[in-house]
Amino acid sequence: MRRSVKAACALFAAVFLLGAASCAETPFTGELNEGKSVLLGAPAECVPLSYSERREANFRAVAQGAEAFAADFAAAAYRARDREGNFAVSPVSVYMAMAPAAECAAGETREELLSALGVGYETLGAQYDTFVRSLTAEERSNADDLESRLSSGNSIWLDPSVHAKEAAISALAEKYRCYSYSADFGRDNRNANRAVREFICRNTHGVIDRDLKLSEETAFVILNTLYLKDIWNRLGKDLPFADGEYTFTGADGSESSVRLLEGYSVRGRAFESERYTMFYTQTYNGYMIKFLLPKEGETAGGIFTEETLREANAVTDFHADDDENKIHYMTSCLFPEFKAEYDGDVKGVLRSLGVGSLFEEERCDLSALCDENLWCSEVRHIVSLTVDRKGIEGAAVTAFIGAGAAGPDGYETVYERFVVDRSFGFILTDPYGVTLFSGVVDEV
Repeated sequence: MRRSVKAACALFAAVFLLGAASCAETPFTGELNEGKSVLLGAPAECVPLSYSERREANFRAVAQGAEAFAADFAAAAYRARDREGNFAVSPVSVYMAMAPAAECAAGETREELLSALGVGYETLGAQYDTFVRSLTAEERSNADDLESRLSSGNSIWLDPSVHAKEAAISALAEKYRCYSYSADFGRDNRNANRAVREFICRNTHGVIDRDLKLSEETAFVILNTLYLKDIWNRLGKDLPFADGEYTFTGADGSESSVRLLEGYSVRGRAFESERYTMFYTQTYNGYMIKFLLPKEGETAGGIFTEETLREANAVTDFHADDDENKIHYMTSCLFPEFKAEYDGDVKGVLRSLGVGSLFEEERCDLSALCDENLWCSEVRHIVSLTVDRKGIEGAAVTAFIGAGAAGPDGYETVYERFVVDRSFGFILTDPYGVTLFSGVVDEV
């Protein structure tokens, strides 16, 4: 029997990779599964953001809201985790999926979403497209076809029993770069799920290839995908291992002998707070991993808090120069290869951040999308992150100054190492400081 349209399942799927995978050469933009889903609306081509656009005040308001959300969401998700082991989430992917949900909402539901996003409705609608474009990097490859790519995508999937308003479909495409599809979850559930799976697989280049098993009661799905791939150097050569083996202490106190990758030296020295020390390594195109190493008496999980994440990602000055003693500091990170992932319902996490009515049948207001009574029953978040000798690599730059070379400055250059030899936290950002991923590594 055909069910009435009351229950709804909204899915925010965050997907992230540093490493190699293959599903399709380009993200999918048309009909899926031989017409079993129908494309209702599509956004224009996404063009990477220019430097001048990044400096606009309204864009910065959205980016700053995303960063505040990143710290709150990551810390809350870590506290709510239901399993031990390595942990990683993509706050920006959840943020990007919540924004079109706010467009579909009205009244109290919209206000709660906007409050969690940390931005007003008009600013979000005007600047969200710019924010998405800031997270889009043109595909790059060298002679050996070693790729670098950053891309994201939104889509909404509607059962035919949901009669979406044309204004909503247009707004989702124009403001939120959101594809809209009709997929019959109730009467052709298998093919509807196949279409969603194909969209995820193609937009994550095979990293996430999974049947989400959306039920016949599914009325709508709001979906975001995020994909990143980069190399350490322009030749794609493996990052070298440091000499010898190191003892890595896990979160449970266990010790194991591991080889540590040796990142390239970059300007600066380790940042120190009362509870942790921190330094970073970079990929060829400037994506940054900050390693948060707990001090004696602290744990990686213990320091993974909203306060720490805000403080750590705000650090941009690593004191590369000691003018008094005329010293230039260069530091390299020695860090292990690791994998971290997440797959779970983060509805409770969003509740803790003030989003409540979206999940309640009697209170949820999605009247901007349609006139049916809809609410969100699940917020599923999926992450896969790999850092290895090929997946993250640094860069070397040689500059020829046409005005003439400067003379010696009288400074000594001191080289230091930052050794990641115990359970640690991390923040992975784009070159402009937007948190793409954060997490805790308990074991390697």
